[in-house]
Amino acid sequence: MILQTPKANTLESIRPETLSQYLRARGWQESGDFLGNASVWHRGEELEVLLPKSDRLRDYKTRVREIIDVLEISEHRDRQQILNDLLLQPTDLIKIRIDSPDIIGGTIPIDEAVRLYEATSKIMKFVASATIEPRSVYRGGMFAEVREYLHELRVGETQQGSYIINVLSPIMREHENFGRKVNLSLNRALTAINSTTKDVLAGSNIDIFEQSVESGVSSNLCDALLEVGNYTDLQDLSFRWQWSPMWDAPAIAKEKLALSKQTFPVLKEASKLLKSKDIIRKRSETKIQSQSSDRLTPISGKVIGLTRRDDATVASVTILAKIEGSDRELQLELSESFYAKAVHAHLARRKISFYGEVVINGEAIAVRNVRDLRVV
Repeated sequence: MILQTPKANTLESIRPETLSQYLRARGWQESGDFLGNASVWHRGEELEVLLPKSDRLRDYKTRVREIIDVLEISEHRDRQQILNDLLLQPTDLIKIRIDSPDIIGGTIPIDEAVRLYEATSKIMKFVASATIEPRSVYRGGMFAEVREYLHELRVGETQQGSYIINVLSPIMREHENFGRKVNLSLNRALTAINSTTKDVLAGSNIDIFEQSVESGVSSNLCDALLEVGNYTDLQDLSFRWQWSPMWDAPAIAKEKLALSKQTFPVLKEASKLLKSKDIIRKRSETKIQSQSSDRLTPISGKVIGLTRRDDATVASVTILAKIEGSDRELQLELSESFYAKAVHAHLARRKISFYGEVVINGEAIAVRNVRDLRVV
């Protein structure tokens, strides 16, 4: 759907901070002040916009509409696309393209579509797992951070031109930009698969795939890619990244990577090899704890207390939950995003569920390491 004129209530929900971040990421520069109520932004010598400093100004909606008008012209994009970028949380887009003569008019049989979407989910799951802890094979429970990431993952409208699946991957700033790290891991893993496959086809031993584990390659990822590769007469499987306009694009990542049909027989052998290994490598560059949900306790309860100071980075929440068969009050320390969900649950008279480490000290009970919190 194309929106010709942004609605007023939509424009009101766009914060000045979001607009300034967007402009800066798009190459605009703040060049001065206007009457103390707005800042002047330029891009080159011809483009200029006035950005209000507060969304409480009387003409705020008008100024935001004017900014979007200028962006529509300068970016050669429809204003609805620009609005989506401003209204949604920072999100990277991964375009997965399946090229086959059997794809007619950008359509595929429904059974094939189901299999492709399931395989796409597995690809993102095991790349996210490798972002936390690279392994040759993943067995058992799922990391809590991965579970939450998959819950936030979205799929957009498909596109014609072979068959293209659009995966919307949120950056997840509340988890140290975990989503962006996952996208970089996928980029790195596919790069490793491409280069290692070329070496194998040139005569190297399949054992060199062990070296790719550090780059995020696992037998699970190989199997997920093989599920896509089994599509009838697949000619090419390509991945293209469109990095969020709200964040700078990573310089180290490749914009597009393609796996040819010759890749998949090699991946089949690589999967067998990695399944026979037990390679686990700690990822030192990430601070995210690799604590999986099977080491935490699943908890659900009713929010009965909310406490938050203006200068605090975390907020306290009290819930009533059943612990060891009895109703108990639990104290939680939550991040801003989790606190917002708790507030929503309280107002809607709904429960929250999450994973956490229960600490009992006499009559007092606290929960640490809250993960995967959602409203139920």
